[in-house]
Amino acid sequence: MTFKELKLKVKEEQKFLAQEIKEQKGTRKEVPDGYVDGLVYDQNDYRHHHIAYCEFFNGTPYALIEQPRDNNKPFSNTLESIKNQWETEIDEVDEALRDCA
Repeated sequence: MTFKELKLKVKEEQKFLAQEIKEQKGTRKEVPDGYVDGLVYDQNDYRHHHIAYCEFFNGTPYALIEQPRDNNKPFSNTLESIKNQWETEIDEVDEALRDCA
């Protein structure tokens, strides 16, 4: 997978997850205590993928993406894990292309 293809794929995944979060938020009024299973996880997942996307694909410094409170910082190991996963997806294709040449 090329860098551009991966970027488009991740962007589509983020759009899908954002739509899912929107739908989950809409169901909060239907639940007695307002708790929708999976909403907090999906929001946290979206946030970490968004930060990783901006840093990995656009080279945006973290300070320009968000300025959270000290007790609400993203997990750096999660961000690195996401970026490493994307790097391996790009590297797998590059290796396959080198083998063909």
